[in-house]
Amino acid sequence: MIGCVRPKNARDQASGRRGATVVELITLVVLLAILVAIAIPNMSPVVLNYRLRGAAWQLAGDIRLARQRAVTLRKRFRVCVSSCAITVPTGAYSVEREDGSFVSETGSAIKLPQDVTVTATATPTFSISGAASGSTFTLTNIMGTYQIKVMSTGEVKVCQGSCS
Repeated sequence: MIGCVRPKNARDQASGRRGATVVELITLVVLLAILVAIAIPNMSPVVLNYRLRGAAWQLAGDIRLARQRAVTLRKRFRVCVSSCAITVPTGAYSVEREDGSFVSETGSAIKLPQDVTVTATATPTFSISGAASGSTFTLTNIMGTYQIKVMSTGEVKVCQGSCS
């Protein structure tokens, strides 16, 4: 059969290669957007947990830094959430050094994520030796609680839930 050409039928065309149409791409994007919209609310508890944990470690780091600066600069330092040298809104704290009286080290309050609240049993003040007046900070949001305990030795301990 010289010169015979096999006719193309629907089966041959279906097995051939072709690209995606614009309509198929738009449909895929819409389906992905729906899946993401469903997944985001399910992930919000995870985000809230990370915000709380991150805020606890941020505050603990600033408390440790205040102790280090007290020893290095040979001035008393404190970390406060109320009765500070500057106005501290709810959900924030201030790191302050003593220069005759206490002044803000940063010039403004350090804000925590908006869903995290912070309270303290006392205002820990670090002496030039690094020792501190003890205190316990409690950070909470709807997902739980973290406590940061400042020992009289100046040691800082972070606990999920409560410190014992």
